[in-house]
Amino acid sequence: MGQGIWTSPFDFRPIDRGPGSLFEEIATRDRSPDFCSLLMSLPDPDPVLRKLGQDVSIYKELLSDARVGPCVESRKAAVVSLEWSVSRGQASAAVAKFVGKCLARIDMDNLVREILNAPLFGMQPLEILWKRDAQYTVPAQVIGKPVDWFMFSAEDNSLRMRTKANLVQGEALPERKFLLPRYNATFENPYGERVLSRCFWPVSFKRGGLKFWLRFIEKFGSPWVIGKHAPNAEKSEVDELSDKLEQAVQDAVFVVPEGASVEIKEAAGRAGSSALYRDLKEVCDEDIAIAVLGQNLTTNVKGGSLAAAEVHERVRREIKDGDKKIVIQTVKTLIDWICSMNFGPGERPVFELFEEEEVDQKLATRDKTLTDTGQLKFTKRYFMKAYSLEEEDFEVVSGKPVPDGDATSDFAQASPTRDPIDDLAGSLSPETLQGLAGKLLAPVMDLVESAGTVEAIAERLHGVYPDMDDTTFEDLLMRAIFVAQVWGRLSAQAEGKEA
Repeated sequence: MGQGIWTSPFDFRPIDRGPGSLFEEIATRDRSPDFCSLLMSLPDPDPVLRKLGQDVSIYKELLSDARVGPCVESRKAAVVSLEWSVSRGQASAAVAKFVGKCLARIDMDNLVREILNAPLFGMQPLEILWKRDAQYTVPAQVIGKPVDWFMFSAEDNSLRMRTKANLVQGEALPERKFLLPRYNATFENPYGERVLSRCFWPVSFKRGGLKFWLRFIEKFGSPWVIGKHAPNAEKSEVDELSDKLEQAVQDAVFVVPEGASVEIKEAAGRAGSSALYRDLKEVCDEDIAIAVLGQNLTTNVKGGSLAAAEVHERVRREIKDGDKKIVIQTVKTLIDWICSMNFGPGERPVFELFEEEEVDQKLATRDKTLTDTGQLKFTKRYFMKAYSLEEEDFEVVSGKPVPDGDATSDFAQASPTRDPIDDLAGSLSPETLQGLAGKLLAPVMDLVESAGTVEAIAERLHGVYPDMDDTTFEDLLMRAIFVAQVWGRLSAQAEGKEA
């Protein structure tokens, strides 16, 4: 019987797995009418490159632009400045520790910068140089390679490398050798979208405008020197006067023969024309900032409201989060390869990027105040939770009381020789204790004075307690019980650690 699904105990529906069925891909590139079957590699669909007949290497020149370069550095710095860590997740502690050591040996800041080239050039191939370390296989280096060296297969969109021996079709690459972060890649365009592609024409127009602007300044920025010669002057005399006027532009000193005249005329009415070039440059710079950063308020501080600044900051944060996901996904692939080559299948540790948080000063002050009372001691687990510390970030030392004013410790430790019950009693003034004793013992003293024998006191003693004023006593007793319970638990934990 063929493969199928039982819809009921008596109804079997076979599944057709033939060509064009539910389980096979129908819309393939080799079946499309606009694809030449002779092509083994997929052409780069970038519209700018196709129009110019160039490859992606021309975008590298844009990074030298005075606006593109700083905007790119600002975008990268938003992610490079984040802290990174490897958390255990569902993996074992040993695997997580091993992966953390592997990544610590790599220059992670440089790796993040390399990965963030993907939004600029659409993709960024990263070659992994593996090495043997005892019985393990670990990455020694992760190196970014030029984007224009690589291409994609038209058959399955797999990455291939152009070589001297195979420049047109490229060569297949081994598995677990190249990481490939990409930016908005699709089936139609596996090369990804390129932010620098959006900057190409603004940079080109700005450079062309600057060229004409400099020529304009050279022509109209200085006054014109006009020389007049006699109508019957010889050509040699005209040439001599022209040479002297040219020297006058440089030296501002000239001598003319008798009969000739010189006039200096300022170029007027050109301020509006000069502003056209300035406007062109500013528009191009704003387009570049928007293309790279998603906003232009931080690069153009001439105006803007608080609401606009908040909107622009939100857009910038969204771009930062998108770039962060590219980095996390790429490193996640690297971690998966490390674990597969050394531990086989199983759960993987989790790579995280996060902003370094400052210590909550109010919380730290409160904890120090409570600890200085000598009646409370926080656990290691509390410090890990409250201050976002890892277990290996600190050690618990058994200690000695910290002297008052000792600035070498953030938290004073409670003295093990102090009894919290004594501290509680010590907090009560002698007058309070005397008044409390009087209220509690007054009925007993009256009984002793009225009873004739010890036997009579014993028989009537149990009936005295209902007459006592025990309100204050109950409050004091509850406080003592609470302090005793806290002290007992902390002492038990301390004894367990020492054992």
